[in-house]
Amino acid sequence: MNKSKKNYNIHNDCRGMCEQEIFETIVKDRKIVDIEHFLNPTIEDLIPYECLKRIDEAEKLLENAIDKNLHVGILWDTDTDGVSSGAIMTRYLKHFTDNVTPFINEGKAHGLIGQDLERFKDIDLLIIVDSLDKNTTQYEKLWDKGTELIILDHHDIDRSVDYDTYAVLVSSQRDYANPHLSGSGVVWKFCKYLDECMMCEYADEYTDLATCGLVADMVDVSENSMENRYIIYQGLKEKINPAIKKVIGSFSFNSKAIAFSIAPLINAANRMSKNESAMNAFFADENKEVLKYVKELRQCKEEQNVKVNSLMDDIIAQADTQIDKKVISIMINSDADIAGLLGNKLLEKYQRPLLILRDKKESYGGSARAIGIDDFRKMCSNTGMCEANGHPLAFGINIPKKCYEMFITAIEDELSDIEFEVNTDIDIEIELGDLSRELIDKIKQLDFVSGTGFKPIIVKIADITEYEIGNMSQGKHLVVKPNNYTNLIYWNWNGSFDEMEDNAMLEEPITVIGNVDSGFIGRNFSLQVIMSELGVT
Repeated sequence: MNKSKKNYNIHNDCRGMCEQEIFETIVKDRKIVDIEHFLNPTIEDLIPYECLKRIDEAEKLLENAIDKNLHVGILWDTDTDGVSSGAIMTRYLKHFTDNVTPFINEGKAHGLIGQDLERFKDIDLLIIVDSLDKNTTQYEKLWDKGTELIILDHHDIDRSVDYDTYAVLVSSQRDYANPHLSGSGVVWKFCKYLDECMMCEYADEYTDLATCGLVADMVDVSENSMENRYIIYQGLKEKINPAIKKVIGSFSFNSKAIAFSIAPLINAANRMSKNESAMNAFFADENKEVLKYVKELRQCKEEQNVKVNSLMDDIIAQADTQIDKKVISIMINSDADIAGLLGNKLLEKYQRPLLILRDKKESYGGSARAIGIDDFRKMCSNTGMCEANGHPLAFGINIPKKCYEMFITAIEDELSDIEFEVNTDIDIEIELGDLSRELIDKIKQLDFVSGTGFKPIIVKIADITEYEIGNMSQGKHLVVKPNNYTNLIYWNWNGSFDEMEDNAMLEEPITVIGNVDSGFIGRNFSLQVIMSELGVT
């Protein structure tokens, strides 16, 4: 298979070092200047609320609506950041008025474009969170009907569009010192500002929700964005939202829990066009009601997985016929919005740019994913033959059918001289005997707030020869036990358990790469490596 070349870059050989030496080596290598401040951000890291342009106007508009008991609507966006934003704003307003109604779009629809505005006919003030239309057409219609608009957002702003005539737009993209603040962060800061203006203290009840939105939206959490670090750091201290409590359960509330437990459930509801289940789950308070909606979210995820599995054989067959291409283009036939999810799965396997498309009558639309280049979205947009919106390496795309063949040819030409390389940075290599609870605790401190700009610490351990093979969840997850107090875990293992048993009997050396952790499996506490790669040498 013509796959990208994979390179391993081991930054530090820490074999045999003590815990403190290893910790200091990581800190130096990651170029953390002030480790105490990095690990313990303070409220001084929050940029003054007034630096969000027009936040004062938005406050006055909302306070007027509350004073006059006007009907306020909140339009939630449909992804995790949008659901978090909507839950924060709606819950906050419930402290002041019952005359508030939440709305959420269906599927992956964003904002007001293409929406029937009749649903807002009784709304006096509409607050749109985590979404910004590309033009003001719908905003103008609401304005003409007398509906006031507040938009709390973080997406790129087209400076040529006159948003300010029809709405009060408060955005982290308006000359704000932290342009990486996501929608839920903007909404949370707006609520903090409302606290100050109305002399109350409600916003901190929703810091866990803001944290979910920030983490799921992959915001920068480096030393350059200490405001983001502060919000996430505070939010992870306590689970307050009932749905968050129900989803996480007894497990640790951290960045990984959001990325692998909360966000996938909301994303599944999004893909299965059952967004109201997500809205209801994060807005409900009564235990039975919360449980009901969380079960609905889990059912969405199961239905999503069934649809994905039913398509995989055909998708892989299509991909295998294109292994010599620079970009792989897949056609699917599904009514579920699962193109992005399929793209993520194929990207891991084929490690090159991918298009996952379905027939939309006049065009092919879906998702694009890429690896090994800087900005695939820009490359696609520069052809002038498609519409591409989203992140540089993960975005939605729409290609007119009449342009499709020319578009593929243009992209192949652009990529012709590129040799794809996937670089895996490994922070430290240690020996199995170096793994201790103290070391894991120190690394977990660094990983407590992790994401874009500061990825979790990656560890390599090689030449493990004595180990036993086990599994969890009836063979879903692989467990390698090199001793009684260590578990090396590979979630959703796709390899052969029988082969691993043979390797164990023959004492074939293995190498593991992953993140360190610790905790209970059943009643037994163990040191852990959550493996991203497992090799037999």
